[in-house]
Amino acid sequence: MNCPQCQTANAPGAAFCGNCGAQLAVAEPAGAPGAGYGSQGTGTPLGYGAASGPASYGAPTGYNPSDGYNAAGGYNNQGAPQQPGGYPQGQYQPQAGGGHRQSSTGSSVPPVNFDPNRATTVDKVVAIASFVALISIWLPWVTVSAGVYSGSASGTAEHGWLWLEFLVALVLIAYLVARVAWDKLPFSMPVAHERVLVVGTALQLLLVLIAFIDLPSGGYGVSVGWGFGAFLGLLAALVAGGPVLVPAVRSYLDSRKAR
Repeated sequence: MNCPQCQTANAPGAAFCGNCGAQLAVAEPAGAPGAGYGSQGTGTPLGYGAASGPASYGAPTGYNPSDGYNAAGGYNNQGAPQQPGGYPQGQYQPQAGGGHRQSSTGSSVPPVNFDPNRATTVDKVVAIASFVALISIWLPWVTVSAGVYSGSASGTAEHGWLWLEFLVALVLIAYLVARVAWDKLPFSMPVAHERVLVVGTALQLLLVLIAFIDLPSGGYGVSVGWGFGAFLGLLAALVAGGPVLVPAVRSYLDSRKAR
C-alpha cells in the first residue's frame, strides 16, 4: 500500500506509513465491526451528513420527505390530504379546547324549586286529608268481641282491595307535591288540574265508603263493629272530596238547568 503523502510503499495491512508516519486507510472486510463507516477514516457513519456533523441526519433509502413530519402542523401520510392541524384526512383529530365533548342535550327535567304558594287552599286540604285516609287503612278498622275475647283487624286485613285506596291516595299526594316542587310540571297531564282532583277524590271516597258499609257479620255470641280507623278513614275521605266534589256537582247541575 502506497502512502498518500510520500508515496512510500508499505506492507499490506499497515496502519501508518513507515517513512513519514502518516495514517493509512485500512480496508475492513464486509460485516466486520465498524463496517458502514466512511472509508476516509473520519468515523462518520453512512447516512450521516459529513459536512454538518451529528446534528444532520441523512435520509435513509426509500425515505420520502413528504411521509415525515410536516412543519405546518403534523405528520403527512404519503401525500394524504391535510386538514387543519396537520392530521391526514379521515384520521383522529383532537377537539378544540381538549377533553371530551359534552352532550348538548342535557337533562330535560327542570330544577326543583319548592314554593308552597303554588298550592291553593283546596290543594292543601286534599293532600293532608288523603294522607290521613291512607294511614287509616292500617289502623283498627273492624273490632271483634266474643265473651272475654276481643280483637281488631286493619282495613287491609279485612278488605284487601283497600290497597287500591292506598294507590289512589299516593298518586294524589305525589301529584300535588309535584305542583309545589316545580314551576312547570316535568310531565304533561291529559286533563285539567280540577278534573284530576275530582276524579281522584271521588274514587278515594267511593273505596272508603264501600269498605265502611261492608261490615262483616258476627255469628252466635260474636259481636262485630267498626274500629276508629274506619271512622277516621271515612271522615278523611269526606274532607278531601268535599271542597272538590261539591262545586263540581253544583256546576254540573247548573249546566243541566241552563239547557
